[in-house]
Amino acid sequence: MTVSSSIPLLIISGAACLALLLAVVPHAALRRMGPSAVGGLGIFAALVVCVARWGDRTVGYAGNVYEDRLSLLISILVLLAAGATIALSLREPASVDRRGEYVGLVLLSTAGMILTAQASDLIVIFLGIELLSVALYVLCALEVWRSRSLEAGLKYLITGAVGASVLLYGLAFLYGATGSTALADIGAKLGDVTLTSDPLVTAAMVLIVAGLAFKASAAPFHMWAPDVYEGAPTPITAFMATATKVAAFAAFLRIFVGTLPAGRDDWRVIIAMVAAASILIGNIAALRQQNVKRMLAYSGVAQAGYLLIGVAAGSVVGTRATLYYLIAYVAMTLGMFAIVVHREREVEDGDDVDAYRGYGRARPAMGIAGTICLLSLAGFPPLAGFVGKFLLFGAAVDHDLVWLAIVGAVGSILSLGYYLRLVAVMWMDDPKRADARHLPVPGAVGAVAISCAVAVVALALAAAGVLDAAGGAAETLLSP
Repeated sequence: MTVSSSIPLLIISGAACLALLLAVVPHAALRRMGPSAVGGLGIFAALVVCVARWGDRTVGYAGNVYEDRLSLLISILVLLAAGATIALSLREPASVDRRGEYVGLVLLSTAGMILTAQASDLIVIFLGIELLSVALYVLCALEVWRSRSLEAGLKYLITGAVGASVLLYGLAFLYGATGSTALADIGAKLGDVTLTSDPLVTAAMVLIVAGLAFKASAAPFHMWAPDVYEGAPTPITAFMATATKVAAFAAFLRIFVGTLPAGRDDWRVIIAMVAAASILIGNIAALRQQNVKRMLAYSGVAQAGYLLIGVAAGSVVGTRATLYYLIAYVAMTLGMFAIVVHREREVEDGDDVDAYRGYGRARPAMGIAGTICLLSLAGFPPLAGFVGKFLLFGAAVDHDLVWLAIVGAVGSILSLGYYLRLVAVMWMDDPKRADARHLPVPGAVGAVAISCAVAVVALALAAAGVLDAAGGAAETLLSP
């Protein structure tokens, strides 16, 4: 049935509309607490539906939307990220007076991400990416009293428009080469044809990779990420760093691995080059950062490179590794941003590396959670980050991309310089700071940080079960 194939999307869209309506009700308490409650209930309901429908595969809206294991897995990830974002935002200045707009925009962006994951048509993919992006443009600039927030929103708008134009150009070229916007038809019409033999298809591949790399903040299309991450409200930065990347990689997998597997030898070269550039540029640039949010932005660039290794492999093994690492990446990054949210409320420059001197000794639970997330991002065994990188590098070796696995290993070594520096600052320096307020850790912020740290460990301990789920999603993507 048409409607049943998009129930999570409809639930989130309805919750977004209701949250926006609650922004104008006359009752002050309802305006303040209602949107967050609606958002939380909507996310929970959508998660229940996604889990209940796991294993089903339905097609809706005249074949333009798929509900399969891949779309359900991506939907679960972005819903969890959205829930964590709302939890982190309960006391955020940007949401206090605009709670309805804030929650509504987060949910609308989440709806765009779910639509992108479900899309089986070029037009639907573009609509989903634009829906998630437009809401984020506003959210980045929602702290109107801060010039950096306004600057972040403007920069994201301009670079996002450029990225959208490049992507749309590439999608138009692909339509011109095949005469169809349906992914299934495009794959069938191109078939075993060498993609580089058609200049229009070659141009389409290059432009689509560039457009999606903008959204995934992969080098050399990452120029917006450090400034936008630094200027946006920190919960929104966490949302962009995780959920947006998940949606972008869903589009990568749908278009390249799912639609053009026969032309893998042609497009994998482009994606492998972007992956290598992202790993090296992201890790080298992160070494110089004194601002934690900018450091995590460049870390995100490098992480996008690792994820692209699995896409470049273009197989079930590579896709499974990418999906596993996406799950781990969401947990690792959200957990670290929860630490930043809390520290920003304690000290004025809470996003600066120096603000974390002795933080772990003063806040052992939060410090341990942050340390686990940082070590996992660096790829320390036996955490989930190590398992994910091991799988990605193995997929590269299996598909004659040994050089890319070597680049990934070198990048992981470079990343130790900034991840371990922050760990050392948290635990080895004096925790006393005159201007620190030492506020109690809000329950929601602490819950997000500790839950993410536990998830990082659990994902490694239960890697076999998670890989089974990721493998099922990968097989669904590549099945006819």
